[in-house]
Amino acid sequence: AGFSGEWERRQLGDAISAAGIKNKERQNFQSYSISNQSGFVPQSEQFDNGGKPLDADKSSYWIVAPRSFAYNPARINVGSIGYWDGEEPVIVSSLYEVFQTHESVDDSFLLNWFQTCLFTNQIAKRQEGGVRQYFFFDKLQESLISIPSLPEQRRIGAFFSALDNLIDAAEKRTKSLHTLKSAYLQRMFV
Repeated sequence: AGFSGEWERRQLGDAISAAGIKNKERQNFQSYSISNQSGFVPQSEQFDNGGKPLDADKSSYWIVAPRSFAYNPARINVGSIGYWDGEEPVIVSSLYEVFQTHESVDDSFLLNWFQTCLFTNQIAKRQEGGVRQYFFFDKLQESLISIPSLPEQRRIGAFFSALDNLIDAAEKRTKSLHTLKSAYLQRMFV
């Protein structure tokens, strides 16, 4: 409600730019991976062995600035894309693609679009490779997207963020109830 303008169909490359900077100076930023469930996840939590050792050479890693996206080109087809909204930069593997949106695109709107079958279809059309399929940044830029005005994007992004918050609260409540049930069962059958 309140919006009447047509959505513009264009290539995503008109709205995003590569944004990763190599960590050549070996800055001591925290290392992250991208999970298909949670987006950005510290490497120490993502891998059983804690990921790459703390003293490993991470000069080829990408520095990800706040308000940036990153994804794994070999796993984006299962949702391995994330948005970094932290206060400080982090680093990710050099195998990842890192980008930011232009001022004409709302990050929350775009993040929600990445979760649609419209985007999944774009991946399927443009993947390349043999045994393992890849969706590199140039292919992401070729993806077609319909974009409304910036105020409408913001309203849509806020709407879905509110839904995500409700889902998170419900999941926490469910987990709390499972824990409570387990405690009661333990007490009852001791």
